[in-house]
Amino acid sequence: MRLTFEGGKADRLAGGMLPLPMADRSEPHLDDAFAAETSRITARRAGLGLGFVLGLAAVAGLLELAYYPDRLGKLVAAFTTEVMVCAAALLAIRGGRLGRFVVPITSAAAVAVVVCMTLYVAWAGASGDALAIALVLALSGVALLCPWGPRGQVPLALGTLAAYLLALAGGVRGGLPVPYGILCVGGGAVTSILGALFLDLHRRAIFHQRVLLERRRDEQLATLYDVTRTVAATLELQDVLRLVCQSMLHALGVERLWLFWRESPDGDLRALAAERRDDQVALTDLHGDPACWEPLLRAGASRVPALLEPTGEEIAALGGSGALPARVLRLPLEFRSALVGLILAEVGEHRGAVETSFLDFAATLGNSAAMAIANARLYALVREHRAELQRLSNKRLDVVEEGMRRISRELHDGTCQALMAIKLDLVLLERQLPADAAALHGSVRDVRDQVLDVMHSVRQMSHLLHPPVLDDFGAVAAIESIAEKYRETSGPEVRVDCSDPAMRFTPAVELLLFRVFQEGLANIVKHAAASRVDVRLTREPEVVLLEIEDDGRGFDAHAYFRTPSPSAGLGLVSMRERVAHFGGVLRVSSRPGSGTRILVRVPVEPFARTKAATAS
Repeated sequence: MRLTFEGGKADRLAGGMLPLPMADRSEPHLDDAFAAETSRITARRAGLGLGFVLGLAAVAGLLELAYYPDRLGKLVAAFTTEVMVCAAALLAIRGGRLGRFVVPITSAAAVAVVVCMTLYVAWAGASGDALAIALVLALSGVALLCPWGPRGQVPLALGTLAAYLLALAGGVRGGLPVPYGILCVGGGAVTSILGALFLDLHRRAIFHQRVLLERRRDEQLATLYDVTRTVAATLELQDVLRLVCQSMLHALGVERLWLFWRESPDGDLRALAAERRDDQVALTDLHGDPACWEPLLRAGASRVPALLEPTGEEIAALGGSGALPARVLRLPLEFRSALVGLILAEVGEHRGAVETSFLDFAATLGNSAAMAIANARLYALVREHRAELQRLSNKRLDVVEEGMRRISRELHDGTCQALMAIKLDLVLLERQLPADAAALHGSVRDVRDQVLDVMHSVRQMSHLLHPPVLDDFGAVAAIESIAEKYRETSGPEVRVDCSDPAMRFTPAVELLLFRVFQEGLANIVKHAAASRVDVRLTREPEVVLLEIEDDGRGFDAHAYFRTPSPSAGLGLVSMRERVAHFGGVLRVSSRPGSGTRILVRVPVEPFARTKAATAS
């Protein structure tokens, strides 16, 4: 077998399983998403960053107060201003209208605190060395606590350096030479900018990698959903195998694979080779000794997917299917602790970098494929058992029909003939009686009449079991004859309407139509209390329709077929079995008080009209 079909989802299914690419840093939506995440993190850490600057100012102020108590008023004024600036910045950030400007607002607040510290030093005549140390600590701490990157750190560093230079120009001095202080603050500014830059690059790389992982996870979930939906779209085993090969090729992103499976738990191994060619997949049966493939399943008994070099058994099994792969994925197909098959897929060397993720995804796909194959095998088994049950049921029906035909023939040819002989003997006996034995003549005539009644009843019973008119003139004539008998016996008025009274079918179909009519009419007489029964026979191009409708009391047909009562009998069930035997359909429509309608649709082939005759 060789099948070729297109793989419409190839690009999408295979895309989720290629090696993880590097992020394209020029994607606008990724840059916008990273900027939004930076703003969210800065908003959460703004209080921590500004709090660090305030804490640094507070510690420096306490040290200043310890050595210079007379500067308390100036310290309080400066610190109060710093607190007010930070509080205003935090309130602005928490507000909805200015929330998107969180980085500029936080950076400006930090610069304002630095400026306040510088103004205090200039106002109080404090040490320039202490100011330089505080500014360097502020630059380093804020760069670590607020991950805003160069966008926020450069303004802070430049503002801090400018404030320090202005303080020096205003006469602020320390114990060290002025160049030392400039070098210290300038170096701290440059270092903080570089640190913020590299931290931003590191965060950006992590963010892009996380986005790619999330994208890959979504693609894998979509692929898994597509594969599961695809392989579960049918229960026919051959279709399931084809879909499994197609889906696994596209989902795993491989070019070739080999599928080994058993059609039944105790059956022989079979194998398929699948190869992707552009947008098409070609399937080919592998021919060989199934016993040579058994070691493959024993090797897959570990039930764990693995990327390995082909073993000797695998090389022998794949020897006739083109160039051998250098590396294969061994994927056992397990369902409910039972190994239903094995997939060997040719993989490239690039799988080593993402081997764990690839194997996990392959195992998940393998579970879906194993479930689909197991369900298809179970469906095939159920269908086989159903066919066997149908065969036994058909055989039972055939045995019943043959028995009824034999009894009918025996009653007609044996019992009726014996009763006819008794009647003739009674006639002869009556002739031999003396003329003056009037009482005896009357007794003989009574016995003869009783024998005639019994013979008539036996003949009627023989016709009900299997009427000869059915074999001679067909189902229409047999149905009309039964309807006439019911009309003669004061039963319900049975009307037969047929588009072609002379139409004939195969004997089996005619017997089926007669038995359905007979059983339906018996149910109507027994349960429906109907006064009228309409029977319609219609021929369509490939089917014959038999419709039986009465005006009786009716019943709940849905409830009957859903949960039949034990006392309801097997009439409708027997009719349905008979119709199903010929691939037909029986439908019952009924409601309490609305009568009953039975519709039978049976596929037929016309019967040669060599013996056909028009029913009168």
